[in-house]
Amino acid sequence: MLNHLNRLLSQRGSRDSARENTRLRYLGTIFYIFSVTFFIGFATLLVMSIIQLTGMIVDNADIVRAGTLGWALLIYPMVPAIIYGLFTIRGRKDGGKVPGAADNLSASALAVAMSRFLVKNPSWIPEDTEIRFISFGSEEAGLRGSRRYVERHLDELTRLDGRLLNIETVAHPEIRILTSERNGTVKVSPEIVKSAVAAAEGAGVPYKTLPASIGVANDAAPFSQAGLKATTLLPFQTPQQMVAFYHQRQDGPEVLTIEPLWNVLKLAVEWVRSGGE
Repeated sequence: MLNHLNRLLSQRGSRDSARENTRLRYLGTIFYIFSVTFFIGFATLLVMSIIQLTGMIVDNADIVRAGTLGWALLIYPMVPAIIYGLFTIRGRKDGGKVPGAADNLSASALAVAMSRFLVKNPSWIPEDTEIRFISFGSEEAGLRGSRRYVERHLDELTRLDGRLLNIETVAHPEIRILTSERNGTVKVSPEIVKSAVAAAEGAGVPYKTLPASIGVANDAAPFSQAGLKATTLLPFQTPQQMVAFYHQRQDGPEVLTIEPLWNVLKLAVEWVRSGGE
């Protein structure tokens, strides 16, 4: 560690395996239709329960009956939603059977590649800057690894103006730079997004900025929630690649190609060279 640091830059991937998503494996693109049905069923049950509860509170039998699920609502959306809810994951034993080549050993491999590059080319590291390469565990179990890291190092990360470039599922040439995290509910620092965009343009790689959609939550979220500068690079195409291999047994080395890995590596090197600015 350098003695007089004024900045700390981090790059990371996650290494824990995911349980197999059998919904995606067997349903394909119909997965999205059933997902919408599931949420409609949940909302329907919630609304009808509130109506019945209101009827019981005011002691009105007509209101209670109005909140009773009839055959129409049972046929749709309730029964399909229940079946979909039961048709969930398999391969629970020993962490599951998903190889995880793209999600997210691809990012862990890039962290190793970056560390090797900087060891051989130390002149690319700005003065008074420490670089940390981190492969968090337990990302699939609720971002536990990154949350614990932030809890234990928050004072240090704040004092050193820590900045995180989080890399996730490197499988598509176009790099998505996220402007939010955790289903779009956590805003990330505009400054860090600007630095990632500048690095992408400096490296000459394709990119676009967009918020996290429903179902997207990465290890940059705990950093952003703590007020630290962090964003995620997500070179991943939905729904095509999600249906093809996401959290499935097909996520093996054969789904990886050189161009996405090379693009992210070039962006990351440029980002470090510029000091994360």
